[in-house]
Amino acid sequence: MQIFLTWFTLASILAQTSSTYSCTRVFYTVKMAILMRLSSLWLFLSTAFVAAGAQEPAFNLSYCLDTAMQHNRELLQARAAIHQVEGDRVVVHSRFLPHLSLTANYDAERDGGADGRTDDQLASSLRFSQRLFEYGPDFADEVQVREALRQALYGYEDKVYEVLSSVWETYHIILLQDRQIAIRRESRENFQTTYERQLARFERHLATESDVLNAQLNVLNEDLALNNLVRDQFNNKMTLLRLIGRPIGIEVGLESGESVQFAIEQDRAVELAISNSVSIALAHARLGEQQRVLREIDWQYSPDLSLSTGVEDGRRNARLSLDKQGQTWGADLSSEYALSEADAPELRDQSRWSAQIEARIPIFEGSSRTGREAREKAVLRQRQIALRDLNTSVELNVRQAYQSMLESQERQRIQEERVRIARRRLEINQILKEKGQADETLLENFRTQFFNEQDRLFLDQATYIRRIAALRRQIGYFE
Repeated sequence: MQIFLTWFTLASILAQTSSTYSCTRVFYTVKMAILMRLSSLWLFLSTAFVAAGAQEPAFNLSYCLDTAMQHNRELLQARAAIHQVEGDRVVVHSRFLPHLSLTANYDAERDGGADGRTDDQLASSLRFSQRLFEYGPDFADEVQVREALRQALYGYEDKVYEVLSSVWETYHIILLQDRQIAIRRESRENFQTTYERQLARFERHLATESDVLNAQLNVLNEDLALNNLVRDQFNNKMTLLRLIGRPIGIEVGLESGESVQFAIEQDRAVELAISNSVSIALAHARLGEQQRVLREIDWQYSPDLSLSTGVEDGRRNARLSLDKQGQTWGADLSSEYALSEADAPELRDQSRWSAQIEARIPIFEGSSRTGREAREKAVLRQRQIALRDLNTSVELNVRQAYQSMLESQERQRIQEERVRIARRRLEINQILKEKGQADETLLENFRTQFFNEQDRLFLDQATYIRRIAALRRQIGYFE
């Protein structure tokens, strides 16, 4: 099934290069961390999708979430960004692989003599080079590509939460609008019945023209609201198609479901938010990186070695060198074989070797080393404090979002009761008006109040869904 194909694609992105080089265990740690963080989400989605059966899927929530994971264009771009960083990583690691090149050159020189003789020489050589090992602080390019990988992976995870949250919200807004359209149509039918009754009473001279026009105005108000609601739902359906990567304009028929509820307790929501937070995970990874920098600070007291040794004859040479590049020492092996002789025949079999060793032992460099160590320790403390503050901030935001959701839920319940009361008062005053016991102004006030209360209810229902979606986005929870 496609959901499993997508899962294995993600797994390959995160783990395909984790065992290539033992010296890059940090890459493996970062990838496995995100792999474990996304595994629970994928397991739930795949289980729900399998339970739906093997037939052509309907537009249920599980199908929409799974399709978005596979075909959403923003997620595809984020996955492509991961592959881009993986390509950069391969380039950086290529220094540990053999490099083989063929060089050819042609030299020509013409003297100014009368004979116009031209001296030319054709030479070619085969060159081999490879880095054998490194020691000291991590190679600078490794550090850079590691940070880029963290940015790409955690950026992808954050984009997953963002897209799934948008799909969840849009899906439930469309279902809510289905229920609201049904309510509007039922209300319109009731107002249409009242309008026809008033029209019949007017023909029997039992109602005034104003009564007929008011009844007709009620019908037109519902028609206007229905028109706006239907167009808004159409736009939301097109937005949903874009989010899940389906062609815009196809027919969308969502499976109706129960009203939206949020059943997770507040403390549990906080736990989920902290464990799934992308910003906290990224801060943890960067804290670990700074701890590595601090551990490697002692390398500044090590001797600065430089070694170059080699052997050569007329056509061959081999050289071993140990140099410092940035903060990292590396040993490189190189060899060259001349396919055409460059030396005179008498030097062909003569071997020459050379060696050069230089060691610089730092004894005292003022306070520069102490200052660098103090700076890195301060950066570490700063990141530790920032991580604790980030945990507190995430918990605060979740608890505030949870209370906002509860406030919206209670507001919706109260507003439903207000709509019921406003409708009943309007019905009572319509009856009283027909009996001549209520005036036109009072009936108009009740009619306006009913429509206003109903509009507020529909807005509160949409707000409730959006606040649940925002809360789910913060805790990384979808179903």
